[in-house]
Amino acid sequence: MSRSSASRVAALSGALTLLAAAASASADVVAVDKLAVLPAGPAAAPTSDVPASIPAGEHVDGIFTALAPAAQRKQTEDHGYRYVGIFPTDAQARAYATDGSFNVLSRKEAMPAACLSTGGSLQPGMRLMLRTKPYEPPKPSAAQIEALKKAHRWPPPPPPKPSGPPRDAVQRLRLEKLTQDGDTVTIETTDAMLDLQTMGARLVSKSSAKLSRVVTGPSGLGVFAARDDKGQTEFLVTAPEIPPPPTESDRPAQLEALSMRAASLVAQTPSSASSASGCGRVRFTLAAKAGSGQMATVIATAFLPPATEPDEGPATDDSDGDGEPDDEGFIAQQTSRRGLRKQRARPLAVNVSLSQLASESAPLLSVTFGWAGKNQDISF
Repeated sequence: MSRSSASRVAALSGALTLLAAAASASADVVAVDKLAVLPAGPAAAPTSDVPASIPAGEHVDGIFTALAPAAQRKQTEDHGYRYVGIFPTDAQARAYATDGSFNVLSRKEAMPAACLSTGGSLQPGMRLMLRTKPYEPPKPSAAQIEALKKAHRWPPPPPPKPSGPPRDAVQRLRLEKLTQDGDTVTIETTDAMLDLQTMGARLVSKSSAKLSRVVTGPSGLGVFAARDDKGQTEFLVTAPEIPPPPTESDRPAQLEALSMRAASLVAQTPSSASSASGCGRVRFTLAAKAGSGQMATVIATAFLPPATEPDEGPATDDSDGDGEPDDEGFIAQQTSRRGLRKQRARPLAVNVSLSQLASESAPLLSVTFGWAGKNQDISF
């Protein structure tokens, strides 16, 4: 059996073990040399180009900032720092400014299309801390002062005077927007700089990348990839899909209970660093040359079909006397049912590897799936 055939059999066997719990799980992996080649992206701006400040009037499309209401800010501002809310939609920013709510996951959509990062975890929204006055160490007690005097360390030297606004008030920020069209995903990336004092934003660069599906895993999990001109392969793994609820009226409660779990993914990359995401997708790059290979593992949550028929909730009369349901009756019925509906879930490991023998002209892509934990019941 050839190496390519053996690899596909291994990937297929890993997928077949999940067929009992997933709608579809394919291991018909696309060959690396068949992947589209990504266009060269814009050169990264040097860190020395970060300005001291950005005027409040500057704005970058898709990046919205807001402060929590003054009453909520007072507690942190009294201690010399402030949180700035950053969101990919104006509605989220307005809600944060109105009542301080940080609802970053929609109750209508399972996964957010646009997310933000500051070089680390990709999130549907974030809060960054700005120090509004210099740090003041706590005053020493009389006993501590006496001990410092004996050590000839009292009084301490005066602190240096600040030379303008702190440089870390301007942060690098990345906005990623994902659009899926069948077996293709397009990632639009906007790199910007954000001034946490003025809340002005300045565009650094924009780029777009199109990746093709290489395999579909349990619960509709997708693995997408494309090559670049340097011999590296960029991967995107999307989270398993949340299954339809028993009834359409259950959808809001179902999304509220499952969205955060579904959107959370963790990738272990070849550099031994973990990349976390709260956006239902994670990106990483693998490279292989003759005689070597690399592998990454993504941990996600797969949703399983029910093992038995769901329990029926207690019968309720939600009509208003004429056979039509009234609002109070509907709310009472939903409340009585809350927690009786359950969704089975299980941690899933997705192993993606590129390897190339010294005698081969191109690397071999392999994707396998396996369980990473026990079944869980999530109530909603």
